[in-house]
Amino acid sequence: MAQLPKKVIYIMIDSFHPRALKSCLAQGKLPALSFLVERGCLEECVSAFPTVTPVCMATLATGASPAQHGIPGFVWYHRGERRIIDYGTSWLNILKNRVLPTARDLLFHLNQKQLNWEVRTLYEELESKGLYTAAVNPYIYRGNEEYQAHIPFTVKLLTLFQLTGGRIYGPRGFCLGQIYQPPGELRETIKKIGFWSKFGVNDRLSVAGVRWFLEKKRRPDFLAVYFPDTDSKAHAKDPDCCVPCLTGVDQKIKSILDCFLTWEKALEEYCFVLVGDHAQSTVEKGGKTLVKLPHLLREYSRAKTGGEEPVEDRDIAICSNERSAYIYILRYRPGMRQAMAGRILKDRGVDQVMWKDGAGYRVKGNQGGTLFFRRGGPYRDPYGNQWNLEGDAAVLDLHLEESWIHYGAYPNALERIADCLDNPNAGELVVTARPGYLLGGEGAPSTRIKGSHGSLYREESLVPLIISGTPARIREPRLTDVVPFLRSLAINPQA
Repeated sequence: MAQLPKKVIYIMIDSFHPRALKSCLAQGKLPALSFLVERGCLEECVSAFPTVTPVCMATLATGASPAQHGIPGFVWYHRGERRIIDYGTSWLNILKNRVLPTARDLLFHLNQKQLNWEVRTLYEELESKGLYTAAVNPYIYRGNEEYQAHIPFTVKLLTLFQLTGGRIYGPRGFCLGQIYQPPGELRETIKKIGFWSKFGVNDRLSVAGVRWFLEKKRRPDFLAVYFPDTDSKAHAKDPDCCVPCLTGVDQKIKSILDCFLTWEKALEEYCFVLVGDHAQSTVEKGGKTLVKLPHLLREYSRAKTGGEEPVEDRDIAICSNERSAYIYILRYRPGMRQAMAGRILKDRGVDQVMWKDGAGYRVKGNQGGTLFFRRGGPYRDPYGNQWNLEGDAAVLDLHLEESWIHYGAYPNALERIADCLDNPNAGELVVTARPGYLLGGEGAPSTRIKGSHGSLYREESLVPLIISGTPARIREPRLTDVVPFLRSLAINPQA
């Protein structure tokens, strides 16, 4: 059986801010993370767009761009099924959308139907090579093994017992909150460690599951774990992710390292790769934080969550992904995109409106400028892309120096916009908010939060990437580069 030349532990941290990490490292508050950085490297990695967890985690599990993996956001309109999907942005939105479709989409359809089957997850790919992979609390977990999902009693009750079970497919080693745990002592152990918080999909269970796999006689060749708790804390308290939050993450990574005889032994056996999915930026205080897209587009009838009205009778659907939003045109009339873009951009909280335009992409900014771009052309960027640009480069804070593009406030904006708009499940229009603002629509977040994400803005788009235990590195890293890098560790004995 094939073996990794060096095994891999892959840690994904939700809402992980590089500035907060560097500050805590400088203060000496993160001994475990400091150890990994000192024996490896720390880079800033560019997230996917929109900067929301389903999009980014799909990329971190497959290496595919949103255009390829097909997951467009937390909230989106499914054209084939003619309904709005919400993976559970809040309890209020879940109840509005009804619990049954939300639970089905998140637990079953996201991984088994909505994630493009033409892309493969790392678990599917590495296990096809004979490697033993495992994952604890993964957001995207599609694999080759079949499991029977356990539906928590609360979910059964809220769905009036219409959802009582079902098959899911994951890696050979698998643990997903209350939904599935491997047979044996882990099932009893996790009941004592916050089993009920987020139905077990929490940091405490995540670290317990990792320790369980590492304490078995045969350790996984590839072990992935997702730490979700930083996201809710960053939303509620501090978009940088407060110091107690990061020190808590560090304690859990310390607990993983402690599974080995020494921390040095851990790096002898495993490469460690840690990455965030996105970061967060500060939300302004006050009642005018929310850009009321439904009001701005009030002349158009719109579809709503819950399925009360036939979508055939609606003009548009507005799906909010916090600081970005999709607008789907359900009944097209000539000039709709331009007309809607003009109305939306009158609000001071809007940053950009963008859409596909023939073979290219058009972006209008809040200062009135317009940029049209398409792939191929005389301009190059740091990520190896070539572009043709026409119009106002300031719309995306692009700095042009001869034939080179330098990105400012919106890292890797051209590629990320193109990959977003090329997603077959994206809206006809994509809207982003200026720093401090949120976007209204179906699935809109509470205005009481302190941190948010979803836009192209650099505060949300740059995440830490730590690689330790191998001399291999990623130059100018993007989320799309992480899986190919992990794949190279599995097939390159010199990595």
